[in-house]
Amino acid sequence: MEASQYLALLGLWIAGIVAPGPDVLVILRNASLGSRAAGVLTAVGVMTGNLVWITLSLTGVTVLIGQADTAQRIIQVAGALFLGWLGVSGIRGGLAARAAPDRVPSVAAGGPATVPEEFPSSPGRAVTPGRGFVLGLVTNLSNAKAIVFFVALFANVVPAGALWWETVLVFALLVVVGLAWFTAVAWLGSVQRLAAGFRRHGAAVELGAGALFLVLALGLLVSAL
Repeated sequence: MEASQYLALLGLWIAGIVAPGPDVLVILRNASLGSRAAGVLTAVGVMTGNLVWITLSLTGVTVLIGQADTAQRIIQVAGALFLGWLGVSGIRGGLAARAAPDRVPSVAAGGPATVPEEFPSSPGRAVTPGRGFVLGLVTNLSNAKAIVFFVALFANVVPAGALWWETVLVFALLVVVGLAWFTAVAWLGSVQRLAAGFRRHGAAVELGAGALFLVLALGLLVSAL
């Protein structure tokens, strides 16, 4: 591979991960309403999901999935259902916090955010680092549009006859840049002044995030059907 191909690959990769979407949304939400650790682990979970997509792309599996309409639709519907669950849970948590604000304790910049106990399914009930990792991982894997993105990314930039060390270098570059970006998003979302503002308006943040997740789920479901 030539230097221009690596630069093109990085350019497309950066454009893809920087664009607002479910990954960035869930990281910001968990970092601001949970803690910096929860946000960072959410970022690690998102990047772990990307590792799966990158590995499948380098081995040609995503091409096969992209050519199988039934498999692709199943993945899209499953992803839409998960994003829909996040949306409904966020809205329920936001409504619960708005209805009983006195039951939602204020927290310091590093502490966990909670919502009333009668809404145990809400992702905002306990944004622990472990839960953040799982939410980040599943959110990324539920984005079936990643199949199209990675197929286009590798088909147009990485040559079919790339040497093994070139493939390893591509893998390393994408991982390092992706992890750096998503971790930076988590750090930004957990900055004390910014996080305090989010927490003061926690109900509105939950409602807004829930609505966005529902819109994303609807778009994914429509494209699948």
